[in-house]
Amino acid sequence: MGPTRDDLLAAYGAAVAAADPRSAVAGAMSLVGGVLKVGSWEFTDVGPGDVVVVALGKAASAMAAGAFAITGARRGIVVTNNKDDESPYEVLLGSHPIPDQSSVAAGEALMVLLTGTSPSDVVIFLISGGGSAVAILPVDGVSIEDIGEMNRVLIESGMPIEDINEVRAVVSRIKGGRLAAATRADRAVTLVLSDVVGAGPEHVASGPSIGFGLGAGARVVIDAYDIRNDLPVPVVEAIERFKLIDGNVSPRFTVIGSPEIAAQAAVRELQQQGWNASLVTTHLRGEARNEAISLIDGAEPGTVAVAAGETTVSVQGGGVGGRNQEAALAGALHIEGQDVLFAALGTDGVDGPTEAAGAVVDGSTAVRARELGVDLASALRDNDSNTALHAVGDTVVTGPTGTNVADLWMVAKRS
Repeated sequence: MGPTRDDLLAAYGAAVAAADPRSAVAGAMSLVGGVLKVGSWEFTDVGPGDVVVVALGKAASAMAAGAFAITGARRGIVVTNNKDDESPYEVLLGSHPIPDQSSVAAGEALMVLLTGTSPSDVVIFLISGGGSAVAILPVDGVSIEDIGEMNRVLIESGMPIEDINEVRAVVSRIKGGRLAAATRADRAVTLVLSDVVGAGPEHVASGPSIGFGLGAGARVVIDAYDIRNDLPVPVVEAIERFKLIDGNVSPRFTVIGSPEIAAQAAVRELQQQGWNASLVTTHLRGEARNEAISLIDGAEPGTVAVAAGETTVSVQGGGVGGRNQEAALAGALHIEGQDVLFAALGTDGVDGPTEAAGAVVDGSTAVRARELGVDLASALRDNDSNTALHAVGDTVVTGPTGTNVADLWMVAKRS
């Protein structure tokens, strides 16, 4: 006997709860006697009227609520992809994962708020994953269609997030520190809910408030991946004329949530259930289907191996899926007939352009698929993981969780 699907889902729930953005922000701030503390930073002579809250990303609504609870700040904006009718600030919905005109409108609104600040203000940036898509503002000469095609090329190349962000920063008036550069306030600070793996927090949402060095490596990236001719001409032209805004900026920021925090909570939950669980890595990255098999093969019998990170998918087919479902589909084929459970789930509750957070598969998944006439191997070739796994009932649908600290994978190998 070993862990069940419900046990793994309980561990996933614990991971998501550990990265709760509202409590993380509230716990990192205080405003007492005119002294505002935000993470590792302190500002004096501050009242609620001096604070401006700028929240961007999938966890923006909850992060902003946490900041409002502590500061009572009257000015603020929330840019996210999840509707929130109870936000203390205006909420603008941008598109994710592919930006559209709503993302442009959100970017414009951010700029209006920040250019309207005063030197005596304190701007608190609350940044979480997903911010790269929900708010964009292309540089001159680059269209929203160019941005969409650029993102498609970058994502399908399979390059890691830090390389993607080098290119994204070049064509944006928001990314790479440009959002923070737009403010007239003399004081600014950032709290980061990080979803990046193997790269610094300046890569979360393409570093709108702290990523001042991003963009310098764009030319090297597009040549290394041989995608120069695949990118829209205006994007390549923007890369060629790009200049850093200020290479000597040292932004104030504190990381308040991460894949490590979430994964450790999942391990504790499994251990409290009585299972032999351990954290294998928090730097999960690489091709999703390959990494799934590696994690499964490396797990010891009688244990639950927990991993966190963010993989990629080199898209070859025209199917519907996400990196977690792709990993689960590859895992299902690999563990057919074995007494193994494999869960691959996004902490944001959304895996790619689907309603699923991911999937939990086992040794019977491939058998059940054949009985239903579902060809898992063909689905994997076509990157159609969502269609196949939904058909066999192995997808997990939670709805947006309000946080985003990368992905959580678990392998339970019964002895």
